[in-house]
Amino acid sequence: MISKKVYKNIRSLKSRKSRYAQEKFIVEGLRLIKTILNDGARLEYLITTKIFRSKNIEFIKNINSEVIFEVSEKEMEDLSNMTTPSGVLATTNFPKYDQLNSKKNIIYLDQISDPGNMGTILRTASWFGVEQIVLSDKCIDPFNPKVVAAAMGSHFQLKFLGEENLNKLDDYIWIGASLDGGKFSHSKILNKKWVLVMGSEAHGIDNKLKPRLDETFTIPKLGKGESLNVGVAMGIFLSKIVS
Repeated sequence: MISKKVYKNIRSLKSRKSRYAQEKFIVEGLRLIKTILNDGARLEYLITTKIFRSKNIEFIKNINSEVIFEVSEKEMEDLSNMTTPSGVLATTNFPKYDQLNSKKNIIYLDQISDPGNMGTILRTASWFGVEQIVLSDKCIDPFNPKVVAAAMGSHFQLKFLGEENLNKLDDYIWIGASLDGGKFSHSKILNKKWVLVMGSEAHGIDNKLKPRLDETFTIPKLGKGESLNVGVAMGIFLSKIVS
């Protein structure tokens, strides 16, 4: 049985303020929980319904019984951020903000406010092996429940860096995604470390950042679509850059 204190603590993590005060967040769904465990995350609590527990005995056996609490279906609905809860959620600590690895490339996200886009971006960055992520202070919280769901467990595969690291990147080539940019050319970034800057769909890259850009590239439009989702656009850029 779950105590009122634990229940209240988990529920508070729906709030950004509480997440950052405790440096913890919620992960929902068996697949995502298994992913973060495989990536080295430690579960603070694992909350399940009776039905989930009865159907996933082998998974439950491998979790420390001291962190497992069972709740009613109604309580799970209250704790969950999903329209239809899966019957299991976990709380875990934030991945620690890491030191800059000056030998690796970086993605800088500027004013990305949509949770689905942010989650897709994090998932895509992980796919292409770009681990270092810097977020501007105008970005949505990467530990927002909707971002976590869309990122599909990618958080512990990435290294989140503070904006103070931007002052250490003078020897990187800064690449901007822009509607009025030029055609991508590998020769411009060959054997160079790079920072890929992605701005929001609504506003693009902040004008204050533009003077730092060494190169701006665009994705040629061949059809009639109005615009590309920023997550899709980043995937296209990364496929060109890392290939």
